[in-house]
Amino acid sequence: MAVNQSIAFVANTSWSIYKFRLYLIERLLRQGFAIYVLAPRDPYTEKFEHLIGLTYIELTHFHGKSISPLEDYLLYRELLSHYRTLKPRLIFHYTVKANLYGTRAAARAGIPSISVITGLGYTFSGEGWLQHAVRTAYRRQLQKSSEVWFLNSDDREFFITRGLVRPEKTFLLPGEGVDAAYFYPAPYQQRTEITFLLIGRLIRHKGIYEFVAAARSLQKQGLAVRCQLLGFFDDNNPVAIPRKEIEEWTARNLVTWLGHTDDVRPFIEQADCVVLPSYREGMPLSLLEGASMCKALIATDTAGCRAIVEEGVNGYLCREKDGADLAQKMVAYYHLPPMAKRQMGIEGRNQVLQHYTRERVVAIYLEKISILRGHE
Repeated sequence: MAVNQSIAFVANTSWSIYKFRLYLIERLLRQGFAIYVLAPRDPYTEKFEHLIGLTYIELTHFHGKSISPLEDYLLYRELLSHYRTLKPRLIFHYTVKANLYGTRAAARAGIPSISVITGLGYTFSGEGWLQHAVRTAYRRQLQKSSEVWFLNSDDREFFITRGLVRPEKTFLLPGEGVDAAYFYPAPYQQRTEITFLLIGRLIRHKGIYEFVAAARSLQKQGLAVRCQLLGFFDDNNPVAIPRKEIEEWTARNLVTWLGHTDDVRPFIEQADCVVLPSYREGMPLSLLEGASMCKALIATDTAGCRAIVEEGVNGYLCREKDGADLAQKMVAYYHLPPMAKRQMGIEGRNQVLQHYTRERVVAIYLEKISILRGHE
């Protein structure tokens, strides 16, 4: 395999490679590219490291939650060493530390790279020293990227208006891509009890507390509803929801925690509406997967979510950090006639097919890779 046919993907977890980008990597392998994946080892590594044409390299100094300058420097040196040895023709970086230290290392090694901003997260919420430090670092390091990709226009505008990146370097990618055949259209079922499903990590910024407050409001109104949580505990996250609180909510029949799974389809199929009152997203896959399966959506009128939900067409938008407003939107969906509920799901599916399929995302990657290689 020629050197100029090699591409590296760098992320903070092997899980994110498996969950969001494995289909893209498999397509690139079929196209004849050699692929390097650099990420920490976790239970998902073994799901792709055996692929022919793919070389997995474990990153031992990538600690996503750490704010140690020494660990960050060691990560930069580790990445630089790998880049100089592997000499990939192009590198894709995902998440904050990969974008910062990976981009710096790629520039030092003389290799073009693309920074993909998959979401801003809690490191951009607020005006503390950490937020200031991250923005300053982004402003410095993104100058060295060939391009900077965003998953929604709000995040791109945030970076541009604050001088973190030049507009001509930016590109808008329509999400991570949905397999519309895998997330099949679920037949509409008219039920006497309506199920609202929230899929996501069990952290405060996913709007978990607002969802529980809304569930409590609907329960007090005597509505026949079930409110479900599907996702894993992110115990090391500074905004993690304590397990004890989830257990208390379940004991009081406010919500039901369904655990964590790699196959969310059966749970989406049994739900009526997918809810995500998140404070901010890149391009939430749970909403896209729900829409692909013809489910109505209720989400926050904020970055990432508002790009997917069209008010009154395929769902409703609620105010950020407002459990009462979320409850009102859930009640509005509850009282819709059956055919209106069904039509919302159909509209969501059509939107996915038009804008957010994996085929569309793969085509964009291939076109961009071709253009960037043509500029060498």
